[in-house]
Amino acid sequence: MLRGRMRLFAGVIASVACAGLSFEARGQLRIVEQVSLTGTVESVAGSRVTVRDVAGTRHEVRVQKPDEQGVPLADGRLLAFPAEVQVGGAIDAAKLKPGQIVRFKARLSGKGTVDGDVGEVTLIDAAAATVGVVWDGTEPTTPKEVTACDVTAPVSKALKTRLVVELPAGQPFKKKTLVAVKLADGAKARLLSTDLKRIEPGATVVRLEAAKLDSGDLVAKTLVVENGAAAAVADRGDDALENKYRSLSDLPLKEPRLVRSPHFAFLTDLSDREWAVIRDKLERMVGLLEKYFGRQSTGVVEGFIVDDLAVWPAGTLKEPMGIEKIRRREGVCFNSSLGPQRRAELYSCADHGVIQHECVHGFCHLTFGSTGPTWLAEGVAELGNYWRDGDTAVEIEPAVMGYIRITSPKRSLGEIAVPGREPAGGWQDYAWRWALCHLLAYNPNYADRFKPLAVALMEERPGASFDAVYGPVAREIAFEYDRFLEAVGNGYRADLTAWPWKAKFRPLAVGADAKVKVAAARGWQAGGIIVEQGATYDVEAAGTWRTAKAAADGGADGDGAGHGRLVATIFHDFALTTPIPLAARSSFTAPVDGQLFLRCDDDWTQLADNEGELTVTVRRP
Repeated sequence: MLRGRMRLFAGVIASVACAGLSFEARGQLRIVEQVSLTGTVESVAGSRVTVRDVAGTRHEVRVQKPDEQGVPLADGRLLAFPAEVQVGGAIDAAKLKPGQIVRFKARLSGKGTVDGDVGEVTLIDAAAATVGVVWDGTEPTTPKEVTACDVTAPVSKALKTRLVVELPAGQPFKKKTLVAVKLADGAKARLLSTDLKRIEPGATVVRLEAAKLDSGDLVAKTLVVENGAAAAVADRGDDALENKYRSLSDLPLKEPRLVRSPHFAFLTDLSDREWAVIRDKLERMVGLLEKYFGRQSTGVVEGFIVDDLAVWPAGTLKEPMGIEKIRRREGVCFNSSLGPQRRAELYSCADHGVIQHECVHGFCHLTFGSTGPTWLAEGVAELGNYWRDGDTAVEIEPAVMGYIRITSPKRSLGEIAVPGREPAGGWQDYAWRWALCHLLAYNPNYADRFKPLAVALMEERPGASFDAVYGPVAREIAFEYDRFLEAVGNGYRADLTAWPWKAKFRPLAVGADAKVKVAAARGWQAGGIIVEQGATYDVEAAGTWRTAKAAADGGADGDGAGHGRLVATIFHDFALTTPIPLAARSSFTAPVDGQLFLRCDDDWTQLADNEGELTVTVRRP
């Protein structure tokens, strides 16, 4: 049940060598071309931005996020290649959310009233904000004196003609924290961000400077994007929590204190703001676990969350193993039972991912009596760490994803789903267990069996095992697991790529035809026919689809580079042929006997934003 702050394994971080660029790491790469272009954003998936340039050519651009150690390349390596990102665009000031950080110029009096109105407001990233007032000159010395200043503060209330922001207590006004601002007629509100998630499909690429590597990847150095006018600005990821508790103190504490929530009770030296954020994340996680398993938590996870060991009085932390894990920026949850009484005690560093992972162990032990075999315990804990309400797409640490993608050979089902308890291992071991549990939890072919199996294993019911439940479909699940590992990346949807095992197929006689609909937003779909090796088949495809919400309508021919075209494969003895490119009118010769499958040729991690379908007719002349 140990989880440490994930450290990159040797060889994942790549390096670039060219004039003026050199990074010390294994996996040498070379810049072969400098690229400069403008165009339109079709989609954003994780750290990849799909851009259609003014000539109509499609580019997959990889962008390192500010909070990441590198940008994931197509082969799974991470490249340390920081990018300068600027996302702008007009927004509706009345749609700003409480807690979001805005910046504007104003004239403030010594008692905190605004002289005149404000003509422009800018929404900025919370992480980059320093809340407060910066005076253009000398701070007002009397209540009536007025001085120009820059105000950076969280929104308290947003109306059509008025904006109320909240300043820190006593800074700069002794008794006043709320400042009401009148918006001038025609006042402008704009977004200024470095967050890729703020980019809207259809946004204009004002400037893109990128480097093309000899690996074929295009990585951004500078990306300037302008969104179209947006009616609302949503909080993204943890921004909502960061903004919600902006007014709380973020100062480090000099000694630990007791904090509580409905399902947790900890001694911690986390700041008030940091605790409020992780508290809400933990309670949200418990809600998702309770909803998923259909069980209410039956206890409180207790323990210690430590930011700075130096401020903890001697003797407060008693478990030597727990103290050592904290020193190593890791965590452990000690689970114990005495008759019907169960206890879960956490020792963790301040890393949110570590805390969440270990608290899943605590939840499972308190609710079910155990955490089950190691593959399930660690796999479910990682699911809990990454779970997001209403979002089934894969979204894990880029370096973990890189490890899964780059490692060969992959770990097999038999190597992962080992009965009983075994050493937990490191984050690499967790990665494979997460992969199996994610597939089982989200692929509709197996999800209905995963939940009762997990419960039975955690309750230690006699006879419960992975083999007993999934043994009858062992070949099917092994096939889908292998496909999952081949294609998985952040943005991948296991529910959209589930294999249609129940589909019906029939041989196609000479002179006969078969008709089927193929959706753009799905993986391989049944073509309904059994093909014969060496036989030729004619294909006609009618209709349109698109590979992103902001992409142009296309058909079976795809774009000039073939992206978005209709492709086929033949399933034979649990193996697939190399994809066969098709078109609006085309023919192919079957390389083997087997079942015909069809799909829209798009990146497996970007199917969710696809739209439309084709009606495909296959004839045997």
